[in-house]
Amino acid sequence: MPKHNVTQAFHYATGGAVLLFKKGEQDLPPAVAEHAIKHGFVSAPKSLTDKQTAAPAKAEPAAKQ
Repeated sequence: MPKHNVTQAFHYATGGAVLLFKKGEQDLPPAVAEHAIKHGFVSAPKSLTDKQTAAPAKAEPAAKQ
């Protein structure tokens, strides 16, 4: 399960049980994460372009001696 940073505590009901998720970074099941993002309890994940790093600079070949 991916980690999400819960910004506001919330309850999630499933299968007759109500689960409490407190603030902080934690693993959330996919259905819970979708609910939390939809209702603003977790900040939406960044797009893939935000996570990509800059391309590394090309190395110059060593000078022959």
